[in-house]
Amino acid sequence: MELAAGSTSFDVICAGDALWTFRRGSIARLAEAIARQFQPGGGAVRAAFSLASRGLRVGLSTVLTDDRAGRALVQRVSAAGISVGGVRLSTSRGGLVMAEGGAAGLELVPSRSEEQPIAIPETWSAPVLLLSGVSPHVASGAALCREARRARRSGTTVVVDANAKWHLWAGRDGRVVRSLVREADVVRCTGADLAVLGTSRDDLRLAMRPNAVLVTTDEDETRVSGPFGDLALASRARPEADTNDETIASICAELARAGRGPEATSIWHRALAN
Repeated sequence: MELAAGSTSFDVICAGDALWTFRRGSIARLAEAIARQFQPGGGAVRAAFSLASRGLRVGLSTVLTDDRAGRALVQRVSAAGISVGGVRLSTSRGGLVMAEGGAAGLELVPSRSEEQPIAIPETWSAPVLLLSGVSPHVASGAALCREARRARRSGTTVVVDANAKWHLWAGRDGRVVRSLVREADVVRCTGADLAVLGTSRDDLRLAMRPNAVLVTTDEDETRVSGPFGDLALASRARPEADTNDETIASICAELARAGRGPEATSIWHRALAN
């Protein structure tokens, strides 16, 4: 089923992965765990929460399983003032498994063999589209490329946050992300993302359009490369998970407020300031 979506203009549309992040305790009783011990997770959802907390109008587009966990996540997102008109509840069933989550905690994901492709409502518009979570699955990857092309044709700035997961990419060829990278105005990767995808910062930059911007972060430094040249900025002194979430939200927020493409260096100094 699809949740109702009308003609709506946002500051940022967040599309991609959505799940629960498990931080502590037991999952013997799922409903109780969701209520007390789980936090909304997935790059698209975390970015949407951060952007909404900054006062921006945000729409979320993703696919969730039509079960108690999926519906509870929709309710939590909606309660934060984020539009869920782009959320689709899929009847595709599968068990729940724990996957790696690093500093953010373990992630609770459906054990489906294929990811369900997203589809952003055609009536939605925004100056910035965030696509979070590159996928090795053909249908999902093709859907992200299609949404990126459609957004760029309408003048939207497309931001891709790699957010690559080991449990999805193990044994897969990371070069397939080049199709999506070529459609992006901004690509953001961490050192962990590059390792998961088996690529380097230089190789990723070569796959991008000349006027696009690449943002890479590690423990000490954030590097920004674009038509303006290269910038090196100190990384934020925060826990890894918080830094990753806040960085991509700051980038999207500054691009939305600037109302222009990513070519101005002032945008990056504001977005990545300590």
